[in-house]
Amino acid sequence: MGGKVLIDREGPVATVTVSHPAKKNALNLKMLGDLREAFGSLAGEETRCVVLRGEGEEAFCAGYDIGAIPAGGSGEEQVLLSSNPFDDMIQAVESFPAPVIAMLNGFAFGGGLEMAIACDIRVASDQAVFGMTPARLGVIYRPAGLMRFVHTIGLPATKELFYTARKVSARRAFDLKLVNRICPPEELAQVTAEMAREISENAPLSIRGTKRILSMCMAFRGLPPAEAQEAEEWIRRCMESGDLEEGKKAFAQKRKPEFTGR
Repeated sequence: MGGKVLIDREGPVATVTVSHPAKKNALNLKMLGDLREAFGSLAGEETRCVVLRGEGEEAFCAGYDIGAIPAGGSGEEQVLLSSNPFDDMIQAVESFPAPVIAMLNGFAFGGGLEMAIACDIRVASDQAVFGMTPARLGVIYRPAGLMRFVHTIGLPATKELFYTARKVSARRAFDLKLVNRICPPEELAQVTAEMAREISENAPLSIRGTKRILSMCMAFRGLPPAEAQEAEEWIRRCMESGDLEEGKKAFAQKRKPEFTGR
């Protein structure tokens, strides 16, 4: 599969690096587990802040490896894939007891952008590019994932992001509140490190308690059973469609897909 997750520590600040540069740091099943384990191993009180970044200068994370998404046949496998290992990883980032800063050094698309949204603060290079592209591929995003965006950037911006599937510049991302701060790429590491240090020097109980209370206030409790079933049916319908096969082919061939709605 390739790809790995690296951990570095400098006092109370830890850095977690997604390392799969050949695939623009795209995630696969093994890396989802490695990320979950990395955050689990850092959850002790000695860690006061975590910086999450991608290897190299090109990408933070290009999302879930497109080649690993099954097309055609039963959509059951994709429903399980999208709602178990991936959600487990996102939960590990989102529920981490200390603040997590996403250092967005390049591309952040799809699941990679949701991983950034699961962090508390996002600092981006002004050369970074963002996007949510399920509509270009022919899939539907999970309700919990959609709600993360609604809670972070609001409903109108979420609709624009998902309906257009447009690539978004760092400046536009700042306007949409996708990122907290942008800076020149050569300053990104320093700006992020300074913010992490500032957080780590504040009262740890105050920070952890505030994060936990905010998390409880904003928690998405899930859809009622009948609505959850309808959401899963929509996801399955997409996963079993010819449009998904066309979306994957178009992605591989670097061309515009021709969707039919079937």
